[in-house]
Amino acid sequence: MEIAYGILGPTTVRMHGKMAENWAPPQARHLLAALLTQPGRRFSQRALLSWVWNDEAAPTSPKDALYKAVTRLRQALDGADHPAVVRAVNGGYQLEINPNLVDYHVFRNEIVKARHLSNARDHERARDLARAALSLWRDEPLTGISTSTAQDWRVGAIRSEWTPAYSFLVTELLTLGQPEEALRKLDELPADYAKQLIFVLLRLDALYAARRPREAEAFRRSARSAFREDGDADAAATLLTHHNRAGAQPAEPRPSIRTTTRRQASAPIRIGLPRAVRGFVGRAETLQALDQLLLADGEDHAPVTIITGPPGIGKTSLAVQWAHGAVGSFPDGIIYIDLQGFGPAAERDPDDVVDLILTALGFPVDHLVSPTARAAYLRDHLAQRPRLLTVLDNARSSAQAEELVSLFESSTVMLTSRSPLHSVARRHGIPTLALGRLDDEQAFVLLNRRLRARADDEPEAAHALAQLCDGLPLALTLVGQRAASRPRTRLSTMLDQVRDPEMLLNIGDDGDDTSLLNAFSSSYLALDANAQAVFRLFGKHPGTDIHADALLSAAEHPRRDTLRALDTLVAWHLLDQDGAPDRYQIPDIFHLYARSLTPDAADLQPLRRLLSHYLQTAVLAQQMAYPHSDQPPLLPAEPGIVPTRFSTTAGATQWVRDERRNLSALISEAARHGLHDYAIALPHLLADTWEQCGWYADTTHGLSIAARSARVVGDVMAEAATLNDLGEMYLNLGETQHAQRYLGEALELATRHDIALGLLTININLARLHRQQARPAEAVAICQKCIVQARELHNPVREAKAEHYLGDILTDLDQYDQAITHYGRALDLRTAEGDTSGKIAAHTALASLHTLSRRFELARRHCEYALDESANHGDLTATMKLCVVRAQLAQATSDGTAAIRLARDAVEMSERAHNATGQARALETYGALLRDQGEAVPARDAWNKAVAFYRGRGQHTKADRLQARLDELAAGLGSSLPQARADSEDTAVIPHPASGQ
Repeated sequence: MEIAYGILGPTTVRMHGKMAENWAPPQARHLLAALLTQPGRRFSQRALLSWVWNDEAAPTSPKDALYKAVTRLRQALDGADHPAVVRAVNGGYQLEINPNLVDYHVFRNEIVKARHLSNARDHERARDLARAALSLWRDEPLTGISTSTAQDWRVGAIRSEWTPAYSFLVTELLTLGQPEEALRKLDELPADYAKQLIFVLLRLDALYAARRPREAEAFRRSARSAFREDGDADAAATLLTHHNRAGAQPAEPRPSIRTTTRRQASAPIRIGLPRAVRGFVGRAETLQALDQLLLADGEDHAPVTIITGPPGIGKTSLAVQWAHGAVGSFPDGIIYIDLQGFGPAAERDPDDVVDLILTALGFPVDHLVSPTARAAYLRDHLAQRPRLLTVLDNARSSAQAEELVSLFESSTVMLTSRSPLHSVARRHGIPTLALGRLDDEQAFVLLNRRLRARADDEPEAAHALAQLCDGLPLALTLVGQRAASRPRTRLSTMLDQVRDPEMLLNIGDDGDDTSLLNAFSSSYLALDANAQAVFRLFGKHPGTDIHADALLSAAEHPRRDTLRALDTLVAWHLLDQDGAPDRYQIPDIFHLYARSLTPDAADLQPLRRLLSHYLQTAVLAQQMAYPHSDQPPLLPAEPGIVPTRFSTTAGATQWVRDERRNLSALISEAARHGLHDYAIALPHLLADTWEQCGWYADTTHGLSIAARSARVVGDVMAEAATLNDLGEMYLNLGETQHAQRYLGEALELATRHDIALGLLTININLARLHRQQARPAEAVAICQKCIVQARELHNPVREAKAEHYLGDILTDLDQYDQAITHYGRALDLRTAEGDTSGKIAAHTALASLHTLSRRFELARRHCEYALDESANHGDLTATMKLCVVRAQLAQATSDGTAAIRLARDAVEMSERAHNATGQARALETYGALLRDQGEAVPARDAWNKAVAFYRGRGQHTKADRLQARLDELAAGLGSSLPQARADSEDTAVIPHPASGQ
């Protein structure tokens, strides 16, 4: 077995053929350890922070610290023999690596194989596999990580993985008649582990098997005495029973347990406990937590525990599963009562529960007329049975649970509820375990069991069905049962059926109230009217993730009431808050239910208010980030709308990035419901940031809808402006055919309707089109014409843009002095307008040209001016472009160290800005500098990434040009370089360093 990553000891990575321990800074190593525990699983940022940093050592800026740790981890893993990929997924991170390269997962798989061999009576191979698997444990797992999260995982792994495996190996040795070797293995145990009951019993068996009865008897006495001293009467009694069964000594009379608190023992109580669920899946961590809470001795023991979670999450199944597994720990019996807190039946009050139990015990309840007297009798009766488990399932409220907790105070109690039961939990200090949805793997396993293994025939359809169920056990069970009851219906056919939300929600509604719709409705109806209204609002929102500001604006209730409603929905597990405290997520399956509460024919006012909030916020974001860009006509805000406000450019652009999926979906929703004014305005406010991030598909989608909506309402100016923006976007992509089509349509509309400003804007883009099509003369002529038109229209913003583009064209023609003149004019105009972004772009272009012309002092001066302007501007993209030019200047003035540092900074800034275009440009420059300084291999890697950006965006001309340089570099290295791989998440177009303004 080849191991490339290890967590069974210090976190190690195979590098250069050897397992290395100090391969990265501690935070990066701890981060990898967390991700290696479950490869392929998404970890939230909050979860990873708890793995890497203790509370007392938490960083002041957790997200920044985590980002740095991820960056360092990625850099370090590039040098691994088997590189793993750390991907950002939905605000968290996951590790992509074959689990069979990780020692912990190899260990688990090998032990499973060993157990199968043992069951097949191949004990020799079982022994050898177990021995090899246990040899992977170099030390305690996650050695060196001291966080409580890591410690909890470590304890769980030792308890649930290592201890059973070690005892399995010893058992196999005894089965094979090798007691002396079994004793040697037991002698190797650390002292604390050797005292565990399982290993004590195995040592006793091994001593008798080795025919050493005197040692066995002495050991038995010593171990039993130790158990008694520790107050573990059960372990002492179990040891005695085990010893007597071995026939070593005559049986001693076993003392009754807790004789000081019990009357004469009677048969254990068995009331109401359902059968354990067949094919129970997952929940190992929660079952282990219940063991620790309800079965522990001393201070760790919690006599009452609450299990909460949303409807259908499997609270009852979990409670019943654990109760059956723990039956031996409760010799006085188990009582299970369904409190009927949610559902069609009336909830049980405490008096009902008392009468139900007394009747089951055979006590004639009519002998005591007073309910108080009956409760007192039951309380006294239960006090004689302290080793009793009571499961109170489906409690509705703290009020219902409060009196019952007091009633069963002498026994161990497990409460389940959809409600958080905060009041009773706080008053009595009761620990609460919240159940989450099953992960993808567990969901598929559960569904397949309900499908009776039909997933093997149609795995893709089965996986898709599992995903539709959103990790909810009830949904998986209902879908599986429906498929199992229709063996002739293909899973792919059923998949098509349940993609209809109404079909999915109503599966199982055969008269027994077990459908998802009934389960969800019982929770929804238990909410107050305000919480119900906020929940319905999620049904009008197209995305499942929503910022608190949007909810506060769209809800037609006071802010305080809305926040209280949100807290209620989170507490009832109908909403999640994973990560940012100002964002709420609704699980997909609850989103379907919320949408079913607000059909399309209903009032559009909630959707209109949501759109109004997003539009007004988008206006503020564009005004902050692009103050000199054109804005569509403003729509009046709906009454009570309070948009999100921004204090920095970075904050504004970050909002547009974070809300991309919601905004894109809302544009479609607006057009679908005839709210065309919003469908027209929103795309224009978002296009600048989306294009900067390389999200061209979203930009095209939004602008295409805007053009159709403008055509529907007959808004010629909006249609022409949208067609122009589509053409400009395709110009940025280098797709000249599409650009020519849209710009031509825009020009025809603007000409026919004599839209002067539109004609000017379109012609500036046509000049750019001619430049891309290698027609510089035409491009120059159009730019010169546009400059005159802009002056006539008194539009200095477009005049500056035309001057700047004319400078770009003249730069292409190597007419540097003339280009400098036009960049200078653009700079003067932008200075007069207070256009900071424009000034930075002009200074950057001038610095680039002066560097090419070897006028280094002028280049430095423009760099300094641009730096001064950008200091308080917060535009990472502009700063990144300037950094590239400064790197080129440093290289030209023989300061290679500064050049490399600046280019590396540019790459990092482009990543932080999510600017794929800038990242590509920075990488190309970085590679060139590395090549010039003789660093051929790093240069090759940087250029390969840049080529991938070009290919992914269809920029094959630029990709071919850079590939030619790569081939030259390869020839110098004496080997052929691999072709760069396109990566759709990170690809971009790289413009001229002075372009774009």
